[in-house]
Amino acid sequence: MDYRKFLDELPNLYENWGQDSVMPKSSRFKQVLEQVKGMTNANVMQLLNFAVECMETNEIYCEVGTFQGATLIGAMLDHRDRMAYAIDNFSQFDVFDTNADRLRENLNKFELEEQVIFWNQDFEEFFWELRNLETQDKIGVYFYDGAHDYRSQLVGLLLIRPFLAKQALIVVDDSNWIAVKQANWDFIAANPECRIELELLTPPSGVSTFSNGLYVLSWDVDRYHNYTPSTFQQMRQQPVIQAIDNLQLFEPTEEALNTLYQEALSFHQQKQFNTAEMKYKEYLIWRSNNADAWLNLGILYCEIGNYLYSLEATIKSIDIDLSKAISYYNLGVVLERTGNIERSLWAYRKAIALDPSLVDAYNNLGNLLAKQ
Repeated sequence: MDYRKFLDELPNLYENWGQDSVMPKSSRFKQVLEQVKGMTNANVMQLLNFAVECMETNEIYCEVGTFQGATLIGAMLDHRDRMAYAIDNFSQFDVFDTNADRLRENLNKFELEEQVIFWNQDFEEFFWELRNLETQDKIGVYFYDGAHDYRSQLVGLLLIRPFLAKQALIVVDDSNWIAVKQANWDFIAANPECRIELELLTPPSGVSTFSNGLYVLSWDVDRYHNYTPSTFQQMRQQPVIQAIDNLQLFEPTEEALNTLYQEALSFHQQKQFNTAEMKYKEYLIWRSNNADAWLNLGILYCEIGNYLYSLEATIKSIDIDLSKAISYYNLGVVLERTGNIERSLWAYRKAIALDPSLVDAYNNLGNLLAKQ
């Protein structure tokens, strides 16, 4: 994979590169997103598409976390001579168990079914099977958008290592999250062949220029040095390290957990979303059956526009406690914002049935019915 060509020419494919208003010069990726539901945007799709263009003809594009195929289709668009591996076990963001069917339909729609080999399984199982096949195929571009907890992120990078071409590109999604950053830097520390070439993170304005942030890493087997020890020290995400360290301790006292939860609520109220998210998730390690905590995490994700994460957290809250009207109300909000109107109407009506005084549910239900 010619990653130097990729880095030199990529900015030329965008209007306003390096600015909050960055967008691809080509409109074809926006057109794809009008037909395929995805958790990505045209900027990411253009980047992946050009990365595939810079691969050698015998190299393979591989992605973990395919969802309904938006990034996969974006990467492979107009590359009829390329092949791809795609892996997803649909353990997330598949509340209604429809993503596998939607993926197949979308691949057929864009005539990619012959170019894509899809595995409906956990990515760790996939790489284990690939290793046993003893294949000579090499991966030129690897896009990781699977689970982004620290362990999954790090393992997702470690397992791809034997299959990378001598020169390759690794693209990691959701790199705004501190657990992802720490896992990336730990992988880079252990592999001098790897280096960060681009950090396309969400700018201070909050505009989602490259989805929820991208790290673009180059891989070069002829590279024997990447960063100094001081750099790795500076890039440590101390809250992540502390959270990992906390797992080795005995369970916190109830008082400590209550304090943690109140801190999460306070940071959430102050709109310090990254810190609040970390606090909620740390609390849920110890109190995973707390419906209110899952609901508040779902509301946080809804507020920052991560609707599918919001849907997952809200569903978990409802699974734990079926009696909370506010959980169904939030479910209705998320479903409405993702275009699932019929199920949104059902959720609002369910909220009203549980709490006839929930005015916001009446209001949203009325607005939806008026639109219909």
